[in-house]
Amino acid sequence: MKYIRIVFFIAILGLVGCKTYEPLEVGKPTNLKVQALSESTVDLTLELPIRNPNIYKIKVTGIKGAAFINDKKAGNIKSTEKVKLPANSDRTHEVMLKVDYSDLISSGMSFMSILRDGEVTLSLKGSLTARSFLYKKELNFNRKSTLDLSR
Repeated sequence: MKYIRIVFFIAILGLVGCKTYEPLEVGKPTNLKVQALSESTVDLTLELPIRNPNIYKIKVTGIKGAAFINDKKAGNIKSTEKVKLPANSDRTHEVMLKVDYSDLISSGMSFMSILRDGEVTLSLKGSLTARSFLYKKELNFNRKSTLDLSR
């Protein structure tokens, strides 16, 4: 009886392991909020719709990259908070990011000039690390959008 359970477990693991990884589908971020502001960093939260078409749950274990405002590097973005994506889900998740905006200051841009323009082009380039059981994959992203700051 013990051996039948072991063989059954190995067979199930083999069948699930044969299913190919389908990429995550990430939607447009919404509800960008500033949580904290310091001399060189800003903590942001945003709501991000993510669809996981896979039959297993996935954890996003990290996000890292760079932020560009009007094609000038504003700083680095980083998130070490884990986001759990249930199997076959299509949900909006709250993601916390830490932005080091020291490059924005050194590029000669100021917050006042950005706010005065009323509209900025925001580009995010980087990668996120997704993990499921023993499988780990790094996915690159490159998003560009125009933000209206006049509201």
